[in-house]
Amino acid sequence: MGNSNSSRNSSRKSSRNKISKKKSLQKLNNSESTKQQQTYDPSSSFQIPKNEQDIDRMQLEHFLFQHIWQCCFSSPIEQILKAGNAKVLDVGCGPGAWLLGTSLKYPLTQFYGIDIAPVFPKEIKPENLEFIQSDIANGIRFDDNTFDFVRMNLLSTSLQEDQWACVIEELVRVLKPGGYIEIMEPEFQFYNIGPYFSKLNSNLVDFISSTGANIHITQKIESILNMPNFQTSSQTDVNLCNTLSKLTDIHTDTRTIPIGGVHGGKIGKIYEELLGMYFENTVLDILPWYMGTSRENYLELWKLCQEEFKNYASFTNLVKFWGKKVAE
Repeated sequence: MGNSNSSRNSSRKSSRNKISKKKSLQKLNNSESTKQQQTYDPSSSFQIPKNEQDIDRMQLEHFLFQHIWQCCFSSPIEQILKAGNAKVLDVGCGPGAWLLGTSLKYPLTQFYGIDIAPVFPKEIKPENLEFIQSDIANGIRFDDNTFDFVRMNLLSTSLQEDQWACVIEELVRVLKPGGYIEIMEPEFQFYNIGPYFSKLNSNLVDFISSTGANIHITQKIESILNMPNFQTSSQTDVNLCNTLSKLTDIHTDTRTIPIGGVHGGKIGKIYEELLGMYFENTVLDILPWYMGTSRENYLELWKLCQEEFKNYASFTNLVKFWGKKVAE
């Protein structure tokens, strides 16, 4: 126990030394994240970043997805952000990669980021950017009609399936009339895959489903955004529909992500690297336990998956939804 604590303290001191030597915002994010060290507890929220590599993965994921979309956002809000006096909210902001870049690009707009884990920078950040530690499942602590743009990304493994409608209702509530909401999630359905990766991914999906999350939530988000079209008798559902009925001009767009450099070029190579960081680090304390196998056998299975990517033109999809809140 003593040696373990000493090792962790030494690691933290090393991280703090790196801060003094490296002044980039990304390194600052990574070093701060090491304070959030965790070990797996089956009842805990496993998706909370547990170490520096998790933060690296989230940063790399952001830049890859932004490259895939070739834009910071799909909603037509550029002129609003350039004009100034606008407010933007990023829900589930993680280490804040999107906010750090976008707040610098639009200095006249005020940006806010919310996340359950405080892995975002606390001091070195643009003056027009504020981070807040909060659980979105408990609501958003802002007044109605506050923001010109609200975005939420990559929470399919974090939210319970029955929380999605109420969370989206909150996003619409704090959005100004005429403002835009935007949601992006991976499909988590992999196509043209081999038997090894099929086995690994099916166990991952089963585990995440056991936590109450719906890993395939992209199939339901559009119907939630169009919820006012459904008949309902529950007063709670009536209130929900009344809020969501303020959304209009709803769009959906899908982009393909190849897996592996052989068939997917640079994008495929980077995405395979992201998958490696996820399976070899993020869920390494979970999936072997859930599958009833050793870490050694689990990691060997992942190596076989990597070999498969050379022979199969595997891919998945990234889906984005956006819509406008009608003016009152």
